[in-house]
Amino acid sequence: MRRDDVIFKEYGSGIRRIEAVTSGEIKATAVNEPVTSIAHKQGLKAMVNLAADHIPWLFSSIVVKQSYLAAHRDLVVQFIKATMEGNYLALSNEKRAKEVLARETKVADPKIIDITYKDFRLQTPASLEPARKAAENVIASDPPGGSAKVEDYVDTGVIEQLKREGFVAALQRKYKR
Repeated sequence: MRRDDVIFKEYGSGIRRIEAVTSGEIKATAVNEPVTSIAHKQGLKAMVNLAADHIPWLFSSIVVKQSYLAAHRDLVVQFIKATMEGNYLALSNEKRAKEVLARETKVADPKIIDITYKDFRLQTPASLEPARKAAENVIASDPPGGSAKVEDYVDTGVIEQLKREGFVAALQRKYKR
Protein backbone atom coordinates (compact mmCIF):
# COMPACT_ATOMS: atom_id res chain seq x y z
CA MET A 1 0.00 0.00 0.00
CA ARG A 2 1.23 3.48 -0.86
CA ARG A 3 0.20 6.88 0.56
CA ASP A 4 -1.69 7.53 -2.70
CA ASP A 5 -3.88 4.48 -1.98
CA VAL A 6 -5.38 6.19 1.07
CA ILE A 7 -7.99 8.93 1.06
CA PHE A 8 -8.36 10.88 4.30
CA LYS A 9 -11.87 12.09 5.17
CA GLU A 10 -13.36 13.68 8.27
CA TYR A 11 -16.09 11.48 9.73
CA GLY A 12 -16.66 13.04 13.14
CA SER A 13 -16.57 11.23 16.47
CA GLY A 14 -15.01 7.85 17.06
CA ILE A 15 -18.42 6.19 17.37
CA ARG A 16 -19.52 7.73 14.05
CA ARG A 17 -16.34 6.44 12.39
CA ILE A 18 -16.91 2.92 13.76
CA GLU A 19 -20.47 3.01 12.42
CA ALA A 20 -19.07 4.02 9.00
CA VAL A 21 -16.63 1.08 9.06
CA THR A 22 -19.36 -1.35 10.13
CA SER A 23 -21.71 -0.16 7.36
CA GLY A 24 -18.95 -0.36 4.73
CA GLU A 25 -19.07 3.39 4.09
CA ILE A 26 -15.33 3.54 4.87
CA LYS A 27 -12.75 0.77 5.08
CA ALA A 28 -10.74 1.81 8.15
CA THR A 29 -10.38 4.52 10.75
CA ALA A 30 -8.17 5.56 13.63
CA VAL A 31 -9.68 5.48 17.12
CA ASN A 32 -8.62 5.81 20.73
CA GLU A 33 -10.18 4.44 23.86
CA PRO A 34 -12.98 3.97 24.72
CA VAL A 35 -13.93 3.57 21.05
CA THR A 36 -11.20 0.96 20.50
CA SER A 37 -12.81 -1.32 23.10
CA ILE A 38 -16.30 -0.66 21.73
CA ALA A 39 -15.10 -1.55 18.21
CA HIS A 40 -13.48 -4.72 19.51
CA LYS A 41 -16.74 -5.73 21.24
CA GLN A 42 -18.46 -5.30 17.86
CA GLY A 43 -16.02 -7.74 16.26
CA LEU A 44 -13.76 -5.24 14.52
CA LYS A 45 -10.03 -5.97 14.55
CA ALA A 46 -7.14 -3.55 14.96
CA MET A 47 -4.77 -3.33 12.01
CA VAL A 48 -2.20 -1.42 14.05
CA ASN A 49 -2.22 -0.66 17.75
CA LEU A 50 0.12 2.27 18.30
CA ALA A 51 -0.33 2.21 22.09
CA ALA A 52 0.24 -1.53 22.53
CA ASP A 53 3.21 -1.45 20.19
CA HIS A 54 4.62 1.59 22.07
CA ILE A 55 4.90 3.63 18.88
CA PRO A 56 5.26 7.30 19.87
CA TRP A 57 2.41 9.25 18.30
CA LEU A 58 0.53 12.49 18.90
CA PHE A 59 -3.06 11.40 19.48
CA SER A 60 -4.47 14.83 20.22
CA SER A 61 -3.28 18.38 20.59
CA ILE A 62 -4.24 21.94 21.27
CA VAL A 63 -4.01 23.90 18.05
CA VAL A 64 -4.18 27.64 17.39
CA LYS A 65 -2.98 29.81 14.54
CA GLN A 66 0.24 31.65 15.23
CA SER A 67 -1.56 34.94 14.62
CA TYR A 68 -4.18 34.04 17.26
CA LEU A 69 -1.48 33.08 19.76
CA ALA A 70 0.27 36.40 19.15
CA ALA A 71 -2.96 38.41 19.56
CA HIS A 72 -4.43 36.43 22.48
CA ARG A 73 -1.45 34.91 24.27
CA ASP A 74 -2.89 35.53 27.77
CA LEU A 75 -6.09 33.69 26.89
CA VAL A 76 -4.17 30.76 25.38
CA VAL A 77 -1.92 30.61 28.45
CA GLN A 78 -4.99 30.46 30.73
CA PHE A 79 -6.50 27.69 28.59
CA ILE A 80 -3.24 25.69 28.67
CA LYS A 81 -3.02 26.15 32.45
CA ALA A 82 -6.58 24.88 32.93
CA THR A 83 -6.02 21.92 30.62
CA MET A 84 -2.72 21.08 32.28
CA GLU A 85 -4.27 21.19 35.75
CA GLY A 86 -7.08 18.95 34.50
CA ASN A 87 -4.48 16.42 33.37
CA TYR A 88 -2.68 16.53 36.71
CA LEU A 89 -5.98 16.09 38.56
CA ALA A 90 -7.05 13.18 36.34
CA LEU A 91 -3.69 11.47 36.72
CA SER A 92 -3.75 11.84 40.51
CA ASN A 93 -7.43 11.03 41.17
CA GLU A 94 -8.35 7.85 39.33
CA LYS A 95 -11.86 7.59 40.79
CA ARG A 96 -12.84 11.11 39.77
CA ALA A 97 -11.21 10.74 36.35
CA LYS A 98 -13.15 7.55 35.66
CA GLU A 99 -16.41 9.21 36.71
CA VAL A 100 -15.74 12.04 34.24
CA LEU A 101 -14.74 9.57 31.50
CA ALA A 102 -17.95 7.58 31.98
CA ARG A 103 -20.11 10.70 31.98
CA GLU A 104 -18.47 12.43 29.03
CA THR A 105 -18.11 9.35 26.82
CA LYS A 106 -21.51 7.95 27.85
CA VAL A 107 -19.88 4.57 28.43
CA ALA A 108 -21.30 2.59 31.35
CA ASP A 109 -19.14 -0.54 31.10
CA PRO A 110 -16.60 -0.30 33.97
CA LYS A 111 -14.20 -2.60 32.12
CA ILE A 112 -14.06 -0.20 29.15
CA ILE A 113 -13.65 2.78 31.49
CA ASP A 114 -10.74 0.97 33.21
CA ILE A 115 -9.09 0.32 29.83
CA THR A 116 -9.70 3.93 28.76
CA TYR A 117 -8.18 5.34 31.94
CA LYS A 118 -5.16 3.05 31.66
CA ASP A 119 -4.72 4.20 28.05
CA PHE A 120 -4.99 7.84 29.17
CA ARG A 121 -2.34 7.32 31.87
CA LEU A 122 0.05 5.67 29.43
CA GLN A 123 -0.30 8.27 26.68
CA THR A 124 -0.93 11.59 28.40
CA PRO A 125 1.92 13.77 29.59
CA ALA A 126 0.65 15.73 32.61
CA SER A 127 2.43 18.85 31.37
CA LEU A 128 0.91 18.49 27.87
CA GLU A 129 4.38 18.58 26.37
CA PRO A 130 4.42 16.59 23.13
CA ALA A 131 7.16 14.00 22.80
CA ARG A 132 9.52 15.00 20.00
CA LYS A 133 9.67 11.43 18.63
CA ALA A 134 5.86 11.29 18.50
CA ALA A 135 5.74 14.53 16.50
CA GLU A 136 8.47 13.25 14.17
CA ASN A 137 6.48 10.05 13.53
CA VAL A 138 3.30 11.98 12.69
CA ILE A 139 5.13 14.37 10.37
CA ALA A 140 7.06 11.54 8.68
CA SER A 141 3.80 9.78 7.82
CA ASP A 142 2.66 12.67 5.61
CA PRO A 143 4.62 15.91 5.93
CA PRO A 144 2.16 18.76 5.38
CA GLY A 145 3.61 21.50 3.22
CA GLY A 146 6.65 19.35 2.56
CA SER A 147 8.57 20.26 5.72
CA ALA A 148 9.72 17.48 8.02
CA LYS A 149 10.96 19.80 10.79
CA VAL A 150 9.07 19.48 14.08
CA GLU A 151 9.66 23.18 14.81
CA ASP A 152 7.55 24.09 11.77
CA TYR A 153 4.48 22.51 13.43
CA VAL A 154 5.00 22.29 17.19
CA ASP A 155 5.42 25.32 19.45
CA THR A 156 6.06 24.51 23.10
CA GLY A 157 6.70 28.16 23.99
CA VAL A 158 3.69 28.44 26.31
CA ILE A 159 4.65 25.24 28.14
CA GLU A 160 8.24 26.44 28.47
CA GLN A 161 6.94 29.76 29.84
CA LEU A 162 4.81 27.92 32.44
CA LYS A 163 7.85 25.88 33.49
CA ARG A 164 9.98 29.02 33.89
CA GLU A 165 7.25 30.74 35.91
CA GLY A 166 7.01 27.76 38.29
CA PHE A 167 3.45 26.80 37.33
CA VAL A 168 4.40 23.22 36.37
CA ALA A 169 6.43 22.75 39.57
CA ALA A 170 3.46 24.06 41.61
CA LEU A 171 1.16 21.52 39.95
CA GLN A 172 3.68 18.74 40.62
CA ARG A 173 3.71 19.68 44.31
CA LYS A 174 -0.08 20.10 44.51
CA TYR A 175 -0.79 16.75 42.85
CA LYS A 176 2.30 14.97 44.24
CA ARG A 177 3.73 13.91 40.88
